[in-house]
Amino acid sequence: MKKYLLALVLIGFIGCSSSLKNLSESKKEVQQYYDSGEHGLELANIIDDAINKFDGIKLSGKPAAVFDVDETTLSNYKYIKSISFGYYKEGWYKWVLKEDADAILQTKKLYDHLVERGVTIFFLTGRNYKEYEATLKNLKAEGYTEFDTLICKQEDELKLDASMYKPEKRKEIEAKGYNIVINVGDQLSDLEGGYSKLKIKLPNYLYEIK
Repeated sequence: MKKYLLALVLIGFIGCSSSLKNLSESKKEVQQYYDSGEHGLELANIIDDAINKFDGIKLSGKPAAVFDVDETTLSNYKYIKSISFGYYKEGWYKWVLKEDADAILQTKKLYDHLVERGVTIFFLTGRNYKEYEATLKNLKAEGYTEFDTLICKQEDELKLDASMYKPEKRKEIEAKGYNIVINVGDQLSDLEGGYSKLKIKLPNYLYEIK
C-alpha cells in the first residue's frame, strides 16, 4: 500500500510563480484542521447530504452498501499524529494489530441509517489478510456489528492498486445478486471503476492512496 502524505507540501500560486510552505507549518495547519473540529463539521455536512440523497433512491432487489475502513469508518488520526504525520510499514502494522482505531461517528450515523433501512453492508479495505482479525475486532468494538463481509486483500492481491482491486471486489459483490446503491470512501480510488451508484467521497488530508 503506497501512501503519499498530502500534509507534506501545500502549493499556492501567485500569478505565474509558486511558493512552498515549510513542512512544519503544513503539519500545523493539518493538525489544527482536525483538532479544531473543522474536519468533523465537514464530514457531518457530507454525511447528512448523503443520507438525503440515499433516501431519495427507490430500493429494489438486494440493496447493498460498500464502506472503506481507514479514514472512512475507522480513524487512524491519533496514531498518525503521534508519529508527526509520517508513515512506515512496520509501525502501521503494529498499530492495526492494537485494534485501537476510533469509529468515525459521522460515518457511523450513515451506517446505522442504512442498517435500519435493511441495506446489506460490506467493508472493503486495502488492509491485507494478516490484518483481517484485528480489523474485524476493531470494527465490532466500535459498533459496526451488522454486516455481511469484511473484504481484505489476499496474498495474490497485495500488489494491486486500489483503483484496480476495489472495482473487482464490487463486481464480485454484485455478481452475488446484490445491488450496490451506495459506496463510501475517503480516496478517489475507493470510488472509481463502476459497480456503485451513489458515491460518497469523505475528506482525508493525511494521505492519498492510488
